[in-house]
Amino acid sequence: MNWFTGNKKDEKPAPREREAESWNDGLSTALPAKAQFFDSMRTDAYQNLNLVENHIEFWAALRVDPAEDKWRVMHYMIFSLDREDGKFVAEVHVKDSNGKPKDVTFAEAVSHLARTDYVASNLNDRAAEEVDAKYPADKYPEIKAHYHDLEHYKGVANIEGIAFNEHNEPYRRVEGKIFADATFQRSEVVKSILAVDGARDVPQVKAKIEGGILSDIFTSHADKGASLDQLLNIGKVLIAMDQFAVQVGAAYLAAQVAAGKDDGFERIEGLKPAEKKKILEQARAALPSMSEETAAKKALRDIIPEMNEQLSQAEALGVHVEPFQKFAAEMELYFNLVHASKNRSRLMQDVMSPSNADGNTITDIVRSVDQAQKKFFDLGGSQEQMDKLKAWVVSPSKDQIPGWVPGFLTRYYTSRGKIMEKVQQRRAGATQVKVLPAEVKPPIADEHNEGALRSQQAAKPKAAPGQNP
Repeated sequence: MNWFTGNKKDEKPAPREREAESWNDGLSTALPAKAQFFDSMRTDAYQNLNLVENHIEFWAALRVDPAEDKWRVMHYMIFSLDREDGKFVAEVHVKDSNGKPKDVTFAEAVSHLARTDYVASNLNDRAAEEVDAKYPADKYPEIKAHYHDLEHYKGVANIEGIAFNEHNEPYRRVEGKIFADATFQRSEVVKSILAVDGARDVPQVKAKIEGGILSDIFTSHADKGASLDQLLNIGKVLIAMDQFAVQVGAAYLAAQVAAGKDDGFERIEGLKPAEKKKILEQARAALPSMSEETAAKKALRDIIPEMNEQLSQAEALGVHVEPFQKFAAEMELYFNLVHASKNRSRLMQDVMSPSNADGNTITDIVRSVDQAQKKFFDLGGSQEQMDKLKAWVVSPSKDQIPGWVPGFLTRYYTSRGKIMEKVQQRRAGATQVKVLPAEVKPPIADEHNEGALRSQQAAKPKAAPGQNP
């Protein structure tokens, strides 16, 4: 009923305006849309002193759909921590209009956690607990799984490219720079800028950035109970990935040819002298015939496609090849830029000559740069980064061979050695042949053996009554 007019007809309330998400600053395309290093995060823990003394609550976000990078935000409450069998309450924090769980993007999940954490920390009747000391992980496994094993959302967000203003609202950043109309605490800005450098201390990030370049390959194959098929699969995987590394070595040599150098594998570590010599020979054998002027173009035509073919074979064997695919794409970008740089040098020579510039050279430069830019944006690069790379093309004093090219091979061969050592350690003592006891006979192979076995059984004395045969 409308109490002002007396009209009893049903009236629909005015639609409520949707609250603008603070994290959406219009730069969602400037960074990769998905979280790269994490699949879970949490807030701090709190207790509501008005309800019950011995309990804690916190909020967490878990990635439930890796392909689409969808996250579910949860609210966890643990009661009666002083009792042997207390109560664990889990409820979905974000729901749709029908009350069903609603999965959100990574940035939205960060926003929800930031908002709940900010509200909880500013309520007078709540106090943050010293969770690590008061509720140790070995005594409270449910807290370990849902709290101790999860990284705090601020650290996760900073590493993935999100900073927080003084009201704990998340904003995107690009290359350590914040693009937003907001006021930030200096300490938060510093944390955000230095987040990736500090990320090497986080196990999830360290495994993907540094020492884990091959760890995914052996995750399901290196345990002591690995079957013969699994062990054979390791061999197949290593053949494919080692050949990929050989092609990377060939690309490294091609980069040296383009730069007018011949340093071999002097900058590559993680190999013994004999191993380095053998792998260098394999890389030289895979290197097409090329000159300083044709090296970049032949690397794009011959070496890069072969690298991608090896990754396709590895993927068919169950390898998580995304990090390697990204590296191959970065190599493709690099050679496109080298090719453009070489053309630019020739273009300048043509401009200085009376015959003027060659139109085909200009077209070739434009095509190379466009291809490089498309590949770079596919990798999630920003326009600012692309501008720097374009400046690299025209710089007369640039480093012709960036350190990340031989650095990849160093990480690959170093990690390969460490992983294989772990595999051998895990399987030590697990490959002993089990000898069958003498009374156990082999399976019956033919009628003659079957008849002989029956004769042996008939000749054996029968057990007395009450005894086991």
